[in-house]
Amino acid sequence: MNKIKILGILLLAVGGALLIYSHFEKVKNEQIIINKFNEEYHIDDEENVFSYKNIDEVLDLFEQKTGIVFFCTPSSKWCHKYAFYLNQALKENNYTESKVYYLDISKERSLDSIKYQKLLTLLDSYLYKNDQNTSKINMPDLTFIKDGVIVAHDNETSLIPSDVKDNEYWNNSKINDFKNKIKNYLEVIR
Repeated sequence: MNKIKILGILLLAVGGALLIYSHFEKVKNEQIIINKFNEEYHIDDEENVFSYKNIDEVLDLFEQKTGIVFFCTPSSKWCHKYAFYLNQALKENNYTESKVYYLDISKERSLDSIKYQKLLTLLDSYLYKNDQNTSKINMPDLTFIKDGVIVAHDNETSLIPSDVKDNEYWNNSKINDFKNKIKNYLEVIR
């Protein structure tokens, strides 16, 4: 009987240790992902609001869910500034409902996959059209979704002429306007 009790206690201890290890490993992995975003976008915030997602997860959000989707790429200085001010605006407005779905759309755009085409269809009325009346997701691009319906969209800085510098564009007035716009968008999805 003592051997059974000892074995039971041992199994409980090992199981408990595995649960604790699993929890800390998950926290460690989440921190690695946050640090990756911080490094890619030059944001110094150990608790930024972004979460890497794949295209399937993003498409799933458009299906009767509520959240925010941010399409960008780390190779764009405009995306760096946008991500920085978006992170600030969401934190200033206590956005804690969920993380912002982040997808580097440049990869999907270059593949021009069926899933990317589905995104284009979903966003069609919000995207700029070229001379051939076709569209693509320009970056940065931000979409607010409530119960599967797009309720707000912003891609204002995605087509600014190349001679305009991001540091010149993002003056105090533009930053305040942007933060107010994000505050208003949040009120719609809350």
